[in-house]
Amino acid sequence: MSEVEGGIINRKLQGEFVNTFIRQLKFHREDFKNIGYMGGFTSIIDMGNFAITFNNDGVGTKTMIAEAVNKYDTLGIDCVAMNVNDAITVGSEPIAMVDYLAVNRMDDEMAKQLGTGFNVGAQMANISIVGGETAVLPDVVKHIDVSGAVIGIVQKNQIITGSNIKEGDIIIGLGSSGLHSNGFTTVRKIIEDNRIDLQDPFPGDSKKTYEVLLEPTRIYVREILDIMGIITIKGMANITGGGFKNITRMKDMKYIIDDPFEPQNVFVRLMEMGDLNYAQMFEVFNMGTGFVLVIDEDEKVDVMNALKGKVPVKVLGHVENGTGVEIPKYEVSLKGYY
Repeated sequence: MSEVEGGIINRKLQGEFVNTFIRQLKFHREDFKNIGYMGGFTSIIDMGNFAITFNNDGVGTKTMIAEAVNKYDTLGIDCVAMNVNDAITVGSEPIAMVDYLAVNRMDDEMAKQLGTGFNVGAQMANISIVGGETAVLPDVVKHIDVSGAVIGIVQKNQIITGSNIKEGDIIIGLGSSGLHSNGFTTVRKIIEDNRIDLQDPFPGDSKKTYEVLLEPTRIYVREILDIMGIITIKGMANITGGGFKNITRMKDMKYIIDDPFEPQNVFVRLMEMGDLNYAQMFEVFNMGTGFVLVIDEDEKVDVMNALKGKVPVKVLGHVENGTGVEIPKYEVSLKGYY
Protein backbone atom coordinates (compact mmCIF):
# COMPACT_ATOMS: atom_id res chain seq x y z
CA MET A 1 0.00 0.00 0.00
CA SER A 2 1.39 3.38 -1.00
CA GLU A 3 1.42 6.38 1.31
CA VAL A 4 -1.32 8.09 -0.69
CA GLU A 5 -3.51 4.98 -0.57
CA GLY A 6 -3.04 5.06 3.16
CA GLY A 7 -3.87 8.76 3.10
CA ILE A 8 -7.08 8.10 1.18
CA ILE A 9 -8.12 5.44 3.67
CA ASN A 10 -7.35 7.84 6.49
CA ARG A 11 -9.42 10.52 4.73
CA LYS A 12 -12.39 8.14 4.68
CA LEU A 13 -11.88 7.47 8.35
CA GLN A 14 -11.66 11.22 8.87
CA GLY A 15 -14.97 11.61 7.06
CA GLU A 16 -16.58 9.01 9.28
CA PHE A 17 -15.18 10.76 12.36
CA VAL A 18 -16.52 14.13 11.22
CA ASN A 19 -19.93 12.71 10.34
CA THR A 20 -20.18 11.00 13.73
CA PHE A 21 -19.26 14.26 15.43
CA ILE A 22 -21.79 16.29 13.44
CA ARG A 23 -24.60 13.85 14.24
CA GLN A 24 -24.22 14.76 17.90
CA LEU A 25 -24.86 18.46 17.22
CA LYS A 26 -28.62 18.41 17.58
CA PHE A 27 -29.36 21.73 19.27
CA HIS A 28 -30.08 24.75 17.08
CA ARG A 29 -31.38 28.23 17.87
CA GLU A 30 -34.72 29.02 16.30
CA ASP A 31 -34.10 32.72 15.68
CA PHE A 32 -30.81 32.56 13.73
CA LYS A 33 -31.09 29.49 11.54
CA ASN A 34 -28.40 28.05 9.36
CA ILE A 35 -28.83 28.07 5.59
CA GLY A 36 -27.83 24.97 3.68
CA TYR A 37 -26.18 21.98 5.29
CA MET A 38 -23.05 21.09 7.22
CA GLY A 39 -20.41 19.79 4.84
CA GLY A 40 -20.22 22.67 2.38
CA PHE A 41 -17.25 24.98 2.08
CA THR A 42 -18.70 27.48 4.55
CA SER A 43 -21.43 27.73 7.18
CA ILE A 44 -24.19 30.31 6.61
CA ILE A 45 -26.41 31.93 9.23
CA ASP A 46 -29.66 33.67 8.25
CA MET A 47 -29.73 37.29 9.47
CA GLY A 48 -32.83 38.48 7.62
CA ASN A 49 -32.03 40.30 4.38
CA PHE A 50 -28.43 39.16 4.55
CA ALA A 51 -26.45 36.23 5.88
CA ILE A 52 -23.12 35.83 7.60
CA THR A 53 -20.66 33.07 6.80
CA PHE A 54 -18.26 31.33 9.15
CA ASN A 55 -15.11 29.41 8.30
CA ASN A 56 -12.30 27.91 10.29
CA ASP A 57 -9.26 26.15 8.93
CA GLY A 58 -5.54 25.78 9.47
CA VAL A 59 -2.25 25.26 7.70
CA GLY A 60 -1.77 21.64 8.79
CA THR A 61 1.61 19.94 8.77
CA LYS A 62 3.05 22.47 6.32
CA THR A 63 4.10 24.18 9.55
CA MET A 64 6.63 21.39 10.13
CA ILE A 65 8.48 22.36 6.94
CA ALA A 66 8.56 25.97 8.16
CA GLU A 67 9.81 24.92 11.56
CA ALA A 68 12.58 22.79 10.06
CA VAL A 69 14.06 25.83 8.28
CA ASN A 70 12.98 28.45 10.83
CA LYS A 71 10.93 30.34 8.21
CA TYR A 72 7.39 31.19 9.30
CA ASP A 73 6.59 34.33 7.32
CA THR A 74 4.31 32.68 4.73
CA LEU A 75 2.18 30.60 7.10
CA GLY A 76 -0.13 33.50 7.92
CA ILE A 77 -0.85 33.97 4.22
CA ASP A 78 -1.70 30.26 4.01
CA CYS A 79 -4.02 30.47 6.99
CA VAL A 80 -5.90 33.47 5.63
CA ALA A 81 -6.13 31.84 2.20
CA MET A 82 -7.47 28.53 3.47
CA ASN A 83 -10.35 30.37 5.15
CA VAL A 84 -11.25 33.14 2.71
CA ASN A 85 -11.06 30.88 -0.35
CA ASP A 86 -13.73 28.71 1.27
CA ALA A 87 -15.86 31.71 2.26
CA ILE A 88 -16.11 33.13 -1.25
CA THR A 89 -17.51 29.88 -2.70
CA VAL A 90 -21.03 31.05 -1.75
CA GLY A 91 -20.47 34.65 -2.87
CA SER A 92 -19.62 35.89 0.60
CA GLU A 93 -17.22 38.79 1.12
CA PRO A 94 -14.81 37.92 3.96
CA ILE A 95 -14.48 40.85 6.35
CA ALA A 96 -12.73 39.77 9.57
CA MET A 97 -10.59 37.02 11.06
CA VAL A 98 -9.42 35.71 14.41
CA ASP A 99 -6.32 33.51 14.60
CA TYR A 100 -5.34 30.62 16.84
CA LEU A 101 -1.70 29.74 17.44
CA ALA A 102 -0.72 26.68 19.46
CA VAL A 103 3.02 26.62 20.15
CA ASN A 104 5.41 24.66 22.33
CA ARG A 105 7.60 27.65 23.18
CA MET A 106 7.65 31.44 23.10
CA ASP A 107 9.92 32.75 20.38
CA ASP A 108 9.88 36.44 19.44
CA GLU A 109 11.32 35.90 15.96
CA MET A 110 8.71 33.24 15.20
CA ALA A 111 5.98 35.57 16.48
CA LYS A 112 7.25 38.40 14.27
CA GLN A 113 7.32 36.23 11.15
CA LEU A 114 3.89 34.73 11.81
CA GLY A 115 2.40 38.18 12.39
CA THR A 116 3.99 39.50 9.21
CA GLY A 117 2.43 36.69 7.18
CA PHE A 118 -1.02 37.22 8.66
CA ASN A 119 -0.78 40.93 7.90
CA VAL A 120 0.18 40.30 4.26
CA GLY A 121 -2.63 37.76 3.90
CA ALA A 122 -5.13 40.20 5.42
CA GLN A 123 -4.11 42.88 2.92
CA MET A 124 -4.42 40.46 0.02
CA ALA A 125 -7.90 39.35 1.13
CA ASN A 126 -8.98 42.83 2.33
CA ILE A 127 -9.96 41.61 5.79
CA SER A 128 -9.25 42.83 9.33
CA ILE A 129 -7.66 40.55 11.89
CA VAL A 130 -9.64 41.56 14.96
CA GLY A 131 -8.28 39.20 17.61
CA GLY A 132 -7.21 35.68 18.35
CA GLU A 133 -5.65 33.33 20.84
CA THR A 134 -2.12 32.10 21.44
CA ALA A 135 -1.69 28.98 23.57
CA VAL A 136 1.69 27.78 24.80
CA LEU A 137 1.20 24.01 25.19
CA PRO A 138 4.56 22.23 25.48
CA ASP A 139 2.91 19.13 26.96
CA VAL A 140 0.44 18.86 24.07
CA VAL A 141 2.01 20.42 20.98
CA LYS A 142 5.30 19.03 19.63
CA HIS A 143 5.57 21.57 16.83
CA ILE A 144 3.19 24.47 16.06
CA ASP A 145 -0.40 24.69 14.87
CA VAL A 146 -1.58 27.71 12.90
CA SER A 147 -5.30 28.14 12.31
CA GLY A 148 -8.01 30.75 12.30
CA ALA A 149 -11.65 31.61 11.66
CA VAL A 150 -13.15 34.08 9.20
CA ILE A 151 -16.52 35.81 9.12
CA GLY A 152 -18.05 37.07 5.90
CA ILE A 153 -21.24 38.73 4.70
CA VAL A 154 -23.52 38.15 1.71
CA GLN A 155 -26.93 39.40 0.61
CA LYS A 156 -29.27 36.47 1.11
CA ASN A 157 -30.67 36.69 -2.41
CA GLN A 158 -27.15 36.54 -3.82
CA ILE A 159 -25.98 33.34 -2.12
CA ILE A 160 -24.42 30.96 -4.64
CA THR A 161 -25.57 27.42 -3.86
CA GLY A 162 -24.76 25.40 -6.97
CA SER A 163 -28.41 24.37 -7.30
CA ASN A 164 -28.73 25.93 -10.79
CA ILE A 165 -25.82 23.99 -12.27
CA LYS A 166 -27.03 22.03 -15.29
CA GLU A 167 -25.79 19.88 -18.14
CA GLY A 168 -23.85 21.92 -20.68
CA ASP A 169 -22.48 24.46 -18.22
CA ILE A 170 -18.80 25.43 -18.48
CA ILE A 171 -16.15 24.74 -15.84
CA ILE A 172 -13.57 27.53 -15.43
CA GLY A 173 -10.34 26.91 -13.52
CA LEU A 174 -8.10 29.40 -11.72
CA GLY A 175 -4.48 28.34 -11.42
CA SER A 176 -2.87 27.45 -8.10
CA SER A 177 0.46 28.75 -6.85
CA GLY A 178 1.65 25.21 -6.12
CA LEU A 179 0.86 22.82 -3.30
CA HIS A 180 -1.16 25.39 -1.32
CA SER A 181 -1.66 23.86 2.16
CA ASN A 182 -2.83 20.30 1.58
CA GLY A 183 -1.26 16.87 1.39
CA PHE A 184 1.80 17.74 3.41
CA THR A 185 1.83 14.51 5.39
CA THR A 186 2.33 12.75 2.06
CA VAL A 187 4.75 15.43 0.83
CA ARG A 188 6.95 15.17 3.92
CA LYS A 189 7.12 11.39 3.68
CA ILE A 190 8.15 11.53 0.01
CA ILE A 191 10.85 14.11 0.78
CA GLU A 192 12.10 12.02 3.69
CA ASP A 193 12.03 8.72 1.80
CA ASN A 194 14.02 10.27 -1.05
CA ARG A 195 16.51 11.85 1.40
CA ILE A 196 16.04 15.34 -0.02
CA ASP A 197 17.53 18.10 2.12
CA LEU A 198 15.21 21.07 2.45
CA GLN A 199 18.14 23.39 1.71
CA ASP A 200 18.97 21.60 -1.56
CA PRO A 201 17.42 22.60 -4.90
CA PHE A 202 14.09 20.89 -5.47
CA PRO A 203 14.37 18.33 -8.31
CA GLY A 204 13.85 20.05 -11.65
CA ASP A 205 13.78 23.51 -10.05
CA SER A 206 16.35 26.21 -9.30
CA LYS A 207 14.62 27.08 -6.00
CA LYS A 208 15.52 25.37 -2.76
CA THR A 209 13.21 22.58 -1.68
CA TYR A 210 11.81 24.49 1.29
CA GLU A 211 11.05 27.49 -0.95
CA VAL A 212 9.00 25.33 -3.32
CA LEU A 213 7.15 23.60 -0.48
CA LEU A 214 6.44 26.82 1.42
CA GLU A 215 5.12 28.75 -1.58
CA PRO A 216 2.04 30.46 -0.06
CA THR A 217 -1.50 29.56 -1.03
CA ARG A 218 -3.00 31.82 -3.67
CA ILE A 219 -5.87 34.04 -2.46
CA TYR A 220 -8.75 34.46 -4.92
CA VAL A 221 -10.97 36.92 -3.04
CA ARG A 222 -10.49 40.10 -5.06
CA GLU A 223 -10.78 38.33 -8.42
CA ILE A 224 -13.98 36.52 -7.47
CA LEU A 225 -15.66 39.56 -5.91
CA ASP A 226 -14.78 41.63 -9.00
CA ILE A 227 -16.38 39.23 -11.49
CA MET A 228 -19.49 38.60 -9.39
CA GLY A 229 -20.75 41.99 -10.50
CA ILE A 230 -20.19 41.13 -14.15
CA ILE A 231 -21.43 37.57 -14.60
CA THR A 232 -23.70 35.04 -12.95
CA ILE A 233 -21.67 32.37 -11.20
CA LYS A 234 -23.63 29.15 -10.65
CA GLY A 235 -21.20 27.35 -8.39
CA MET A 236 -17.68 27.58 -6.96
CA ALA A 237 -15.27 25.11 -5.39
CA ASN A 238 -12.01 25.59 -3.54
CA ILE A 239 -9.65 22.76 -4.46
CA THR A 240 -8.18 21.90 -1.06
CA GLY A 241 -8.07 18.67 0.96
CA GLY A 242 -9.69 15.93 -1.12
CA GLY A 243 -8.31 17.32 -4.38
CA PHE A 244 -10.67 17.38 -7.35
CA LYS A 245 -13.40 15.61 -5.39
CA ASN A 246 -14.13 19.05 -3.96
CA ILE A 247 -15.82 19.92 -7.26
CA THR A 248 -18.68 17.53 -6.47
CA ARG A 249 -19.52 19.56 -3.35
CA MET A 250 -21.16 22.20 -5.58
CA LYS A 251 -23.89 19.83 -6.79
CA ASP A 252 -24.11 16.13 -7.54
CA MET A 253 -23.42 16.18 -11.28
CA LYS A 254 -20.72 14.78 -13.56
CA TYR A 255 -17.86 17.22 -14.07
CA ILE A 256 -15.77 16.48 -17.17
CA ILE A 257 -12.30 18.06 -16.99
CA ASP A 258 -11.36 17.95 -20.68
CA ASP A 259 -8.39 20.31 -20.50
CA PRO A 260 -6.85 20.54 -17.00
CA PHE A 261 -4.01 22.89 -16.12
CA GLU A 262 -0.63 21.31 -16.69
CA PRO A 263 0.55 20.29 -13.20
CA GLN A 264 3.54 22.29 -11.97
CA ASN A 265 6.93 20.66 -11.57
CA VAL A 266 6.36 20.09 -7.85
CA PHE A 267 3.45 17.73 -8.57
CA VAL A 268 5.27 15.91 -11.36
CA ARG A 269 8.32 15.27 -9.20
CA LEU A 270 6.34 14.23 -6.12
CA MET A 271 4.38 11.81 -8.28
CA GLU A 272 7.59 10.27 -9.63
CA MET A 273 9.40 10.12 -6.30
CA GLY A 274 6.36 8.79 -4.46
CA ASP A 275 5.55 6.20 -7.16
CA LEU A 276 1.99 7.52 -7.35
CA ASN A 277 -0.57 7.46 -10.15
CA TYR A 278 -2.71 10.29 -11.49
CA ALA A 279 -5.85 9.15 -9.68
CA GLN A 280 -4.03 9.29 -6.36
CA MET A 281 -2.54 12.68 -7.15
CA PHE A 282 -5.85 14.26 -8.20
CA GLU A 283 -7.53 12.93 -5.07
CA VAL A 284 -4.96 14.50 -2.73
CA PHE A 285 -3.50 17.58 -4.48
CA ASN A 286 -4.83 20.50 -6.52
CA MET A 287 -2.55 19.57 -9.45
CA GLY A 288 -2.34 23.18 -10.64
CA THR A 289 -6.01 24.16 -10.23
CA GLY A 290 -6.72 26.11 -7.07
CA PHE A 291 -10.29 27.25 -7.62
CA VAL A 292 -13.20 26.33 -9.92
CA LEU A 293 -16.24 28.22 -11.24
CA VAL A 294 -19.28 26.91 -13.09
CA ILE A 295 -21.04 29.31 -15.47
CA ASP A 296 -23.35 29.35 -18.48
CA GLU A 297 -21.48 28.87 -21.73
CA ASP A 298 -22.73 32.28 -22.89
CA GLU A 299 -20.68 33.98 -20.15
CA LYS A 300 -17.38 32.28 -20.99
CA VAL A 301 -15.88 35.18 -22.94
CA ASP A 302 -16.79 37.72 -20.25
CA VAL A 303 -15.17 35.62 -17.51
CA MET A 304 -11.99 35.04 -19.46
CA ASN A 305 -11.65 38.73 -20.33
CA ALA A 306 -12.37 39.84 -16.75
CA LEU A 307 -9.76 37.54 -15.23
CA LYS A 308 -7.09 37.79 -17.91
CA GLY A 309 -3.83 39.09 -16.49
CA LYS A 310 -5.03 38.80 -12.88
CA VAL A 311 -4.75 35.06 -12.32
CA PRO A 312 -4.01 32.03 -14.53
CA VAL A 313 -7.40 31.06 -15.99
CA LYS A 314 -8.69 28.57 -18.54
CA VAL A 315 -11.76 26.57 -19.54
CA LEU A 316 -11.32 23.19 -17.87
CA GLY A 317 -14.35 21.36 -19.17
CA HIS A 318 -18.10 20.99 -18.92
CA VAL A 319 -20.94 19.58 -16.85
CA GLU A 320 -22.99 16.51 -17.71
CA ASN A 321 -25.79 14.64 -16.00
CA GLY A 322 -24.38 11.95 -13.75
CA THR A 323 -22.03 11.97 -10.81
CA GLY A 324 -18.32 12.34 -10.02
CA VAL A 325 -15.33 13.93 -11.74
CA GLU A 326 -13.77 12.61 -14.96
CA ILE A 327 -10.34 13.67 -16.25
CA PRO A 328 -10.02 11.78 -19.57
CA LYS A 329 -6.49 13.03 -20.35
CA TYR A 330 -5.15 11.13 -17.33
CA GLU A 331 -7.80 8.36 -17.28
CA VAL A 332 -8.96 9.53 -13.85
CA SER A 333 -12.44 8.91 -12.48
CA LEU A 334 -13.30 10.19 -9.01
CA LYS A 335 -16.57 9.37 -7.29
CA GLY A 336 -18.23 11.16 -4.40
CA TYR A 337 -16.91 13.10 -1.45
CA TYR A 338 -16.76 12.01 2.16
